[in-house]
Amino acid sequence: MIRGLSASANRQIAAFERSHGLPAGEVAHAFHRWNASARRPRGELDPFCERDDTDLRNGDHHVRTLLEMTLRALKSKARRELSAVIGPADEHVLDRTLNNPFAPQDLPWWMRRIGA
Repeated sequence: MIRGLSASANRQIAAFERSHGLPAGEVAHAFHRWNASARRPRGELDPFCERDDTDLRNGDHHVRTLLEMTLRALKSKARRELSAVIGPADEHVLDRTLNNPFAPQDLPWWMRRIGA
C-alpha cells in the first residue's frame, strides 16, 4: 500500500502484482526504495537501486522500471495519482544527476543518469 493513493489505485496496484506473479507489496517496496535512493546525499545516490526480487520478467531489476511498468498498467486516474507521488523523487534524481552520453539511448532515462 502506498500512502497518498486512493483505495482504487492501491487495488489496481495489487491486481498488477498478482497478474505479474510479484509478492504483495512489491510495488510499494519499489516506491520506497526509489524515494530513499533519491533523497540520499549527492555522493551516495544508488546508481542501480536494484530490486531484491530478481523475477521481473523483462530482465531489468531497477525499482524505477517496476514503477513505470505499474504506471502503464493502471487506469488513467490511478496512473495520475501514482505519477504524482513518484514525481518528487524523479525530480530529485534528475536534479542531482547528469545524462550519461555514453549510455545506450534505448535505455529508460533513469538508467542513463550518472552522479554529479
